[in-house]
Order: sequence, then C-alpha cells, then structure tokens
Amino acid sequence: MSISLGLERVTSLLHALRSPQKSFQVFHVAGTNGKGSVCAYLSSILYQSSLTTGRFTSPYVIHPRYSISINEKPVAKVLFDDVHRLVRSMSKREAIDATSFELLTATALEIFYRKGIDIAVVEVGLGGRYDATNVDYKVGGVLGTVITRIGLDHQGYLGDTIEDITHQKTGIMRRDVPVTVHGDNDENARKIILRDAAMENCPVTIVSPTSLRREVDDHGLEGVRLDTKSFGTINLSDTSLNGSYQHMNLACAITAIDLAQALLPTVTPESIREGIVNTKWPGRLQLLSANEFTGDDRQQHVLLDGAHNEQAATVLSDYVETLRKKTKDGRITWVMALSGNRNCKEIMSLLLQRGDRFYPASFGPVAEMPWVRPINTEELKYAATDLLGAKECVLSVDGAANDIIRDACKHDSPVVVCGSLYLVSEVLAGLPDKYL
Repeated sequence: MSISLGLERVTSLLHALRSPQKSFQVFHVAGTNGKGSVCAYLSSILYQSSLTTGRFTSPYVIHPRYSISINEKPVAKVLFDDVHRLVRSMSKREAIDATSFELLTATALEIFYRKGIDIAVVEVGLGGRYDATNVDYKVGGVLGTVITRIGLDHQGYLGDTIEDITHQKTGIMRRDVPVTVHGDNDENARKIILRDAAMENCPVTIVSPTSLRREVDDHGLEGVRLDTKSFGTINLSDTSLNGSYQHMNLACAITAIDLAQALLPTVTPESIREGIVNTKWPGRLQLLSANEFTGDDRQQHVLLDGAHNEQAATVLSDYVETLRKKTKDGRITWVMALSGNRNCKEIMSLLLQRGDRFYPASFGPVAEMPWVRPINTEELKYAATDLLGAKECVLSVDGAANDIIRDACKHDSPVVVCGSLYLVSEVLAGLPDKYL
C-alpha cells in the first residue's frame, strides 16, 4: 500500500487493540529537517534523567524495528515481531486496511504500552495534521510539541506552498500545550505557526540563533551556550553529533524540556549534559574511517549523511566544505543515490563542484515501502557529467553500496555517501553494530 494520510484507520486500529492500562506522556516533533536529531537529543536527555523512555522515528535505518527504541536501544526482534504480527492481524480481522506506516506506528505505541514507559518521543512521519502519529495519547497527554525547520518537501501530499506545508506541520499542536519553534524558519512559515498556535491557545517559544551565546571559557575553549529558566546555562558544544546546525536542534530539544520542567522533576543540569554527550543519531553527518571499508590503514574519512532534499543538501554542503579545506586539492568523491521522486540535478548542484568525482549508487527494496525506488543510475550519471563537465569524473562500479565505497576510497580524498537514508541504511547494515 502506498502513502495515504488520515487518522481514521490508525485510530480504529488502536481502538481494536484496546485501551492501555497505563498511558505515557509525549513529546511530539514535526518539521522538514532536523526533527530526527531533536528526537534523538530529547530521548537521550530523558533517559539520562532516570525516565523509562521510548522513541519512535522515521524513516528507519536498516529495519523497521530500528525505528522503535526503549531506553536508547532498538527493541528486541522477538518483541517487535510479536507485536507487529498482532497489529497486522488486527488490521486484517477488523478490515481496517491500515498502511505500512500506520501498522508501524501502532506497533510502536503498543510496545510502549507493554513496556510501561514513562515518556515517549515521537517523530512525525509525513506532515503532521493527518499523520498516523497524531493520535489521542490518552491520559498521559502531550508535554510539548516541537516544530523544526520547514521546507518544500512532499508537495504532492502536503501542498505546493510553504504556507500549506506549515499548516500541515502545525496540526500536531495540542490545546494549551507549549510549542517550541526552530528560529531559522521562513517568515511566511513563522506567520502560519503563530496563527495556528493562537487558535489552540498554545504558548510559543521561538529558539533563534541569537538565543545561543558563543563565548570562550576559562581554558580558552570556544563554546556555544544556551541560557534556560530551569537549568541555568547549558553548554551545547558537548554534543558528539557533527555539524554546527546541531546546536539549534539541541537548543530546541532543551527548550522543550525547559518548558515542561514542572512535570519532569528528575531532569537536572547534570542529566541534560549526560544526555547531550551520549546522543547518537546514525547516518547524519556520521564520520567513519575508510579502513572500515578497505580493511587497510587508509586514513581518509567517509561521511554518511541521509540528506535527501534541497534544504538538507545545503546543510551538508556547508559541512563538506570543512572536509575540502583539509585536502590537498579540495576534491570530494561522492557516492550518491536518490529516491525516484527527487529532482536529482537540483540536489546534486548544491553539492558537486568541478573536479569532484562521482559514483552513482542505488539501493534495494525498502521493507514495507514498495513504492520507494531509487533513481536510475544512468540518470544520475547524466546529471553528474553535466555538472562536473567531464566524463572521466563520473565512475561506475558494479556491486553493493559498500563495494562502491571501497573503490571510491582508492582516490585518497574524503568520500561522502549521501542522497538517501535508504542508501545509508544499506551501508550501516554492513558495518559493526557500534555504528548504530
């Protein structure tokens, strides 16, 4: 089944599974880019604050069960398979005909109920207003919602304008519940956010770049800090995630917790710091050593990033510039795959520079999402040749993603693997679990 937005099927499915004996509280996160990172920070901080924490994010890495975590670890395969089987059979028995994502959402919530979690961090799948995650969370209620950066994406489902798309994202707002907003949003998006928040009487806190203080500590180390009402000054530079943009994502996560502090008495400045330090978010500006692919002593970096739209590609490009400056000739070797509904040339033009090398890649069938298919590698080659201006810069290797990366590493320049989280998933599936 393809994408089909709406709350009727998932609501019927959850009702058929019966109301839980114990509910939980929720942080709900929507946006175009950055929402996964915000969820990762939120769940890590809450777990370090002695709260039994569930997290549901999408799209998944490697396998659908990796989208569901309890206390920062993917749920056990036996538990996932058992609950997912139950949910699928319930959908069939009740003639609900739930979509794959609705089945996965119901599986996540049922697992959370069974494990008796205290709090869930839930990432919207697509849009927000009619996304399967936008269900009634019963007694526990929503502690806070977060709206990250919004861009033009999924227009076929959410609308053609930034205003239309933003209105879909703001659908996760709950009456009287605080909303935290990423301050780098377009002015038109911000107007819609404020308008829709006022209609739900939601207090809004906008985290702007000026909310972050850059200063040098007593040891001469430059840091980025955020002042909070409840926890004092938090050092955002403690994060292990790459990319300066993560400071804003982290600030959004901390602000959402700060606004809900009265209902989160176990959160302390110390637990926030531990949460920041221990946050993991694989496949997003994830730096690996080339020897993981070559088996020798090569020292260059391989960067994995699931950037799949223009906004994310711009952020990736900014980070890749730091890698270019560390090379002798400034060249980057790209390994890229894109989903079939993407404008490959627009995204590639934001990343590739003359002199770079390019390897087209693909990815296999995506579990439970048969409508997701990669762009043909010949189309990628054509676009790359046009952008790079030289056929010899566009290379090909038959084999799986990690075989292509192994060949790309022979050029002794940084290798960037990007364009689709499904490509990145295939790469991670062939590496040790420590990278997940």
